[in-house]
Amino acid sequence: MNSSRNKKIAIRIATAVIMFCFIMWGYWWMTWCVAIGLLFYFPRYYEIIAWGVIYDALYGMALPEFWNIRYIFTISSIVLFCLVLFLRKKLIMYDDKN
Repeated sequence: MNSSRNKKIAIRIATAVIMFCFIMWGYWWMTWCVAIGLLFYFPRYYEIIAWGVIYDALYGMALPEFWNIRYIFTISSIVLFCLVLFLRKKLIMYDDKN
């Protein structure tokens, strides 16, 4: 039991390091692909909201295409988190006990 918990923590830390590297190197498309995959892998992947905030803090700028909203990645990450939270409850393959 304890080794499985340590393994889950190690996987979470490793994915956090990988995500941080993707953000720092500016691979936004790879960051979002991995983040969406991790949303379905972990029961609650709250880190995606932090990644959105960090991404906007580093690279965020108001774009006219998005109604001059500066925090596009933060808003997108919150929407994705809520959407996946809703989808996990509706999909049969996820039987969360949380």
